[in-house]
Amino acid sequence: MVRTYWGQRLDEHAFVGHDFFTSREAQADSFLRIVSVGSLLLATTLVAAVAVIRRRPRLALLAAASIVGSILCTEVLKHLILERPAIIGSGIVDNSYPSGHTTVGMAVAVAAMLVVPRRLLLPTALGAGLFGSAFGVAVVAAGWHRPSDAVGAFCVVIAVAALCAALGHAFPDRVEAAARRTRRLPPIRVGTTELGLLALALGGLGLFALAALSYRGIPWTSTSAGFLLSAAAIVVIAVLATAALAAAMLASEDGGRAGPSSDRE
Repeated sequence: MVRTYWGQRLDEHAFVGHDFFTSREAQADSFLRIVSVGSLLLATTLVAAVAVIRRRPRLALLAAASIVGSILCTEVLKHLILERPAIIGSGIVDNSYPSGHTTVGMAVAVAAMLVVPRRLLLPTALGAGLFGSAFGVAVVAAGWHRPSDAVGAFCVVIAVAALCAALGHAFPDRVEAAARRTRRLPPIRVGTTELGLLALALGGLGLFALAALSYRGIPWTSTSAGFLLSAAAIVVIAVLATAALAAAMLASEDGGRAGPSSDRE
């Protein structure tokens, strides 16, 4: 999407389709204005509060590190490392990959996955994917970013959060260490079948939304269709990414519990 002709052409085609939805552009712009230093600090505090209430202060630090690390990685990648070759003409001149606003929204949502109890991880992952995708769709609808910028932000956030989750697993606090010494909990598995069914369900919902919009009189041109399909793809990718992270976290946790048990046997 960034370094090939066909990728840039497809990305730009989906991006310019937002012009057909000028009535939604102002709403998307207003939604994105909530991202500020104050709102970011408030959201981080709320996520950390969950860990503190659970008496897991180390998780609060990991969640905060996940948010800050994601934002820093995005800014460094976008402004210092990555560049967008001018293969085709574009309304956005500078490199916009990955999206900073999408990173903030997704990072806060994914950080909640690091602090919730195990039984709430999958519902939290679904909510995090939907919340993060709202920012991804909004930055495209407002004309701020291309679809690939939003997906790139998802990749950054998931990578940083996975690193923080791995650190938390490798260096558990006393509560987690005590839990590992207890009997093994019934495993919660999310495999390829579950992720495939989730993708099909989300894709079906996306097609239903596209049909509803067409019925409401939205002009069904190639560019408007490109924007709508890219918006649906952003939602599907975001939810699948958070579900995959949840599956990896659960698999790691189950594996950690299986180790001491098998040693004793």
